[in-house]
Amino acid sequence: ASSIISKLNNEHEEDLFLTATHLLDVKDVEKIRVTGVDRLGMDIRVTSFQGARRNKMITDEFRVGFRIPVISVEDAKSEVLKVFQEAWEKGKGLTWGEEEEVP
Repeated sequence: ASSIISKLNNEHEEDLFLTATHLLDVKDVEKIRVTGVDRLGMDIRVTSFQGARRNKMITDEFRVGFRIPVISVEDAKSEVLKVFQEAWEKGKGLTWGEEEEVP
């Protein structure tokens, strides 16, 4: 899992910012790091500016669950990319499922 964590933090910063902004609803993100990945999801630490003048920083821990439990590194990579895709789509205003009727 440590190689996945390192790769996510070093190569997917923009995707992590989208995840924090659009899925976790965190505003004014200053820093974001993946701190853990297991078969059920990933742990993310987000530091953001708070307060009326944005002069106070706060750090929160979040858990982002995978849609299905993973059993291999490749499965974990796939589920992480699905989370990133969902964040990107939400940021673009795309929605799927709940409000659409299946013919």
